[in-house]
Amino acid sequence: MYKKDFDKLKEYPSYLVLYGDNFFLQEYERKIINHFKQDNIVKLYFDEYDYEEVKSYLIENSLFGNKNIIIIKHNKIPTNIDKLKKFAKNNYLFFFYYGNKKIDIFDKNYVRFFPPTYKEKFMIIEEIAKEYKVSISKEAIDFLTKSVEPIFFRKEIEKLSLYTNNISLDDVKKLVFIYKEESFEELFVQILRGEDFYEMLFSFLETIDYKRIIPALIKYINDLYQYNLYIKKTGNNSLKGYLGYQLPFDIEKQRISLAIKFKDRDYFLLLKKLLEFELKMRNTDKNKEAIFFEAMSFLKNFNSF
Repeated sequence: MYKKDFDKLKEYPSYLVLYGDNFFLQEYERKIINHFKQDNIVKLYFDEYDYEEVKSYLIENSLFGNKNIIIIKHNKIPTNIDKLKKFAKNNYLFFFYYGNKKIDIFDKNYVRFFPPTYKEKFMIIEEIAKEYKVSISKEAIDFLTKSVEPIFFRKEIEKLSLYTNNISLDDVKKLVFIYKEESFEELFVQILRGEDFYEMLFSFLETIDYKRIIPALIKYINDLYQYNLYIKKTGNNSLKGYLGYQLPFDIEKQRISLAIKFKDRDYFLLLKKLLEFELKMRNTDKNKEAIFFEAMSFLKNFNSF
C-alpha cells in the first residue's frame, strides 16, 4: 500500500514492512511509537536483530494486558524475518527497511513511501509547528519547504521554537542553516567531471561549513553507484523505476551520465578514500581543515576523472 492508504487504516496490521523515503521512515517510526506509547516497545536496530529473541517477544503475553511492539530497523533483510509473521498475533512487528532490494516479505503488508511533495512538506511543517506550539507564517513555511531537506524540518522548528513563538520569514532566513543537499550538486558535478572546481568550492566555503561537504559527496557517489548497478541490471535509461518518481529531465540525464562514467573499481577507490578522510576528520580535534583540503587535492588528481 501507499502512504495515503496506510493513513486511512483504523488499526495497524500485526506485522508490517515500511520502506522507501528515509524522511517518512523516521516520521512513521515516531508515529508508531507515539501510537503505542502505553505498550512495551522494543527497538532492534541493524546488528541487534536476533530471530529467536524477536520470536520470544512476539509470543510473550503481558501480565498487564499491554502489547509488545517490536521495531526493527535494517538496511538488509534479516535472516528468517518472514517466518516471524506467524507469531505476530497478539503483538506487533514493524520492520523499517532502509535498503534498496525489492521487498517480497510479509505478503501485502507493506507501506512504500515516496519522497514528499511540496504540499506534503508544507503540511508536515505545519504539523511539527503545532507540536511545538509555535505560530509560523506561510512565507516562512514556503521558504523551509523549498530550502531545507525534510529530514531537518523537526530540528529546525525545535530550534526556532526556543527563539520565538511567532516565526516569520526573517526569523527563518536569519536562524536556519540551509541543509538542502542538491545545493551541492553543481560542485559535485564539476568534481566528478574532472573540471577545475576550486573556484566554486571556495565560493561554497564562504557560507557553508567545510565539514558538510565530504559526507554529502560520499552519499552522492554512493547514489551514483546504485544508479550504475540499476542501469546495468535493467538496461533502463531512466531512473524512475529505481527512485519511484521522475527526476527533472536535465538532472536525470546528468546523473545517468556520471553514473555510467565510472567502473566498479573507481567507485570502490573513491568511496574508500573519502571514507578514510571523513574518519580522520572525525577522530581528531586538530587539523580538520588540513585533512579536508588533502581530500580535495586527492579528488583534483584522481586519474579516472
